[in-house]
Amino acid sequence: MSDKNIDLTDELTSVLEEIIETPVDKASAKGEIAVMLNETELMIGNRQYKVVVDYREAFQIEKIGERYSDVLARYDYIVGDWGYEQLRLRGFFESDNKKAAPEQRIETLEDYLYEYCNFGCAYFVIQRIGGKREKTNQRRRKTKPTTRQAHVEEKKEPVQKSRPKPKMKPKPQQSQQPKAKPAATGNKKESTKGFTIRKREDA
Repeated sequence: MSDKNIDLTDELTSVLEEIIETPVDKASAKGEIAVMLNETELMIGNRQYKVVVDYREAFQIEKIGERYSDVLARYDYIVGDWGYEQLRLRGFFESDNKKAAPEQRIETLEDYLYEYCNFGCAYFVIQRIGGKREKTNQRRRKTKPTTRQAHVEEKKEPVQKSRPKPKMKPKPQQSQQPKAKPAATGNKKESTKGFTIRKREDA
């Protein structure tokens, strides 16, 4: 092997060893740092909450910090429920928030627990206290009106000057009088077309 290949291998090995040896802060990797202030109040990052409901001792401060996401900062309440030893967090707004959808208001908590959680599961509710609710950068995309722009290049081509229309010869005027029907006569030969009727000859 050449000296360049050996140097490159050594550099890669040293970089990989640094990556393996660097400790990863679990709180920063998974969520936010959560700390209890007293028996009912806690801080998640720089946001203060209060424990409102703790059913079947579901509230665990360490797990909340691990599972917390910045998306939850916009809600007034956070509900955590346990299923298959996994904690799931969901945000809710105040009941008087008219901008929130009905299913996102805290008054629908019982419906949420009944429909989306395991029967009789352990759950907790924490309420945001102090400070204003944060707005997340989840703006709705403005939908542009769909205009079909097929063959755009064809439309941009200059339009040729209109050719003069060819002059049409006027049709000869025919008399508007209806054709006279031939007068009916007693002679059958005249009235029949294409064949003649002969009289029977007695032998």
